[in-house]
Amino acid sequence: MLGLAGSLAAVEGALRVVPLVRGSGDLRGLHVVRPDRPWLYGMRPGAEARLKASGVRYVVNADGFRDGSYRRPKPSGTFRVVVLGDSIAFGYGVALEQSFPKLLEARLRVLAPDKHVEVLNLGVSGYNAYTEAALFADVGVAYEPDLVLVQFCINDLNDPTLHFDASTMEALGDIPDAAFPDPARRRPPPSTGLGWCRALQLCRLIADALAPADLASVLRALETHDEPSDPEITWLRAQYAETARVAAEHGARFAVLVFPYRAQLEGRAPAGVEERLAALGAESGWVTVDLLPAFRAASSSGPLFLDLYHPTTAGHRVAADAILVQLGCRGLVPGGCPAGR
Repeated sequence: MLGLAGSLAAVEGALRVVPLVRGSGDLRGLHVVRPDRPWLYGMRPGAEARLKASGVRYVVNADGFRDGSYRRPKPSGTFRVVVLGDSIAFGYGVALEQSFPKLLEARLRVLAPDKHVEVLNLGVSGYNAYTEAALFADVGVAYEPDLVLVQFCINDLNDPTLHFDASTMEALGDIPDAAFPDPARRRPPPSTGLGWCRALQLCRLIADALAPADLASVLRALETHDEPSDPEITWLRAQYAETARVAAEHGARFAVLVFPYRAQLEGRAPAGVEERLAALGAESGWVTVDLLPAFRAASSSGPLFLDLYHPTTAGHRVAADAILVQLGCRGLVPGGCPAGR
């Protein structure tokens, strides 16, 4: 018994030194819990993964984001955009250069060739408005953006632990009520036994092998979401107001990008969330970019969603084109309003 206990302790120690790494078909090895930071968790610098189904490769840079490296402080003469968001901004299911932040960067460089434009992708799978605001205030401001864009999807209003458990192999632990759009609807904490298991790398590795979390099943369970409640809108207002405030303190402007979801294109869900967010932006003084009309206009040209929420490469192109028009015509980015718009 002592020998077995010693062997298990040695394996546990080794797993704590060498992070758990998933196979090539899963992204769950990309994430790392950060209880020392207000944003709770992020991506492991230098981590890599590849999806089996699509062959898409994900590489995390030294700063913990799926993007290239960018100088800090910002080089003189640079117009810099920071994009905050969840797995949509991260570019789930598409190559980095096909994600809407990188497509927007490429389009802006064509529109404003005399200006060096950079669009930084700080998206992290599973994030919501709370973690986005915390990440920007703690890390994002160091990039000295001229414009801050926050990407919203209806699943940002779900219990964030659902997305975290499906996206990572880590134990998130106790998180503040402020991280929940509606704390009254948060899941109960795990049982004592499960809590101990999730605290041990070896136990979580075994449990994951026996019953791996399935992101697709989680998404199916979350397919329908009620129209945003008043508490959820109040929560969004507080989180976005904080991001806008910090952005303004550092000389940056702020806008919210509202992504539609597949049920809306299929006529199974209304546009209530877009209307509520547009009204919220008008009341609070920030720009809201509603992407639903552009997606509806392009829906006959081919599939725009990989699943319930994540755009295809075509969906990211539709989003980038619509964002460019909305931002350019409102004077938020160099190059002005694209010709013919």
